[in-house]
Amino acid sequence: MTFGPALGFHPSADLHYVVGLDAYAPTGKYSKTDPSSLGKNYWALQPVWAISYIPPVGINADLKMMYDFNFRNNDTKTRSGQALHADYALGWGFGNGWVAGLGGYAFWQTTEDSGPNSAQGKARAYAIGPSIRYANPQGWLFTAKWEKDFDVRNRSEGSQIFLKASIPF
Repeated sequence: MTFGPALGFHPSADLHYVVGLDAYAPTGKYSKTDPSSLGKNYWALQPVWAISYIPPVGINADLKMMYDFNFRNNDTKTRSGQALHADYALGWGFGNGWVAGLGGYAFWQTTEDSGPNSAQGKARAYAIGPSIRYANPQGWLFTAKWEKDFDVRNRSEGSQIFLKASIPF
């Protein structure tokens, strides 16, 4: 579970940015013997800065940067290292609510893990893939994207499919 206050700014109809602070709570099922646990069993704080340039027609660009400050997992007596990561998208707006393009992420662990069960070496990964987004004037939004990891070190590697819908009410 994530909690996060943020401030949004809209300097123009096409340019938007936000600054915030997310707090990740130690929720979800966790087992120290199961590396695929959905929960992490520790708190984390994550400052966030994001900017979007989204004109109806032409180049659309999004960048979201985050930095993780991880706290100690009391079951394993381990603290994951700090990490800088960014999500990005670059696309073309067709003027009818549709945007198609590429997106992905970059992840760099900046400090070593610590504790008796710490991983050896800093993690790093990148991803890229196609994306499509539709938004209508009433505020409905749908996004679909596929990303393939590459140049991965000290973390799992694969592909991801993301589907997102936002419905105003």
